[in-house]
Amino acid sequence: MTDLFGSIYCWFEFLFGQNLAEHLWGYNCETQSYSNSNSFSGVGLITLAVTLVVVLIYYYVVNHPRFNRWWSWLITLIGTGFFSLFIGYYLVANDFINGYIGDCLMYIRDEEGNIISYLIRENDCWMFGLANFFVSLGFFIIFSLIFNILGRFIPKLASRNCKYSPF
Repeated sequence: MTDLFGSIYCWFEFLFGQNLAEHLWGYNCETQSYSNSNSFSGVGLITLAVTLVVVLIYYYVVNHPRFNRWWSWLITLIGTGFFSLFIGYYLVANDFINGYIGDCLMYIRDEEGNIISYLIRENDCWMFGLANFFVSLGFFIIFSLIFNILGRFIPKLASRNCKYSPF
């Protein structure tokens, strides 16, 4: 499961950079191996759970005729994406601010140990949040398709008012 989430997020590695991806894969600068925990799985599971909860709320709790239009589904989709953007940013920025990212992934230093350039910046944390936004959109669309297909074959599982939203 950890490789699955890591593979999904690495489709967006061009947004947040290889050094941040190495940290999220669990690279440890001291041992020069992947001995730390894989952060992709934690972020991915949180995003998956939040998206599933929002989809369930949309289809089974809100479930009002006023919300069975494509635009209300789209607003819910975008809202979930923005919430996931902030989740992704927060989880990665926490590592960035607290210094949990290894020195070899953060900086290029000269012979005296002075920082020449930064390899990971706060902007990369925001870009990871943007990647999480897109991952959340994918999860939301997949869950919506699943609930629409299940609703067509098992009518008891169908949402009463939003069963065809947006498809």
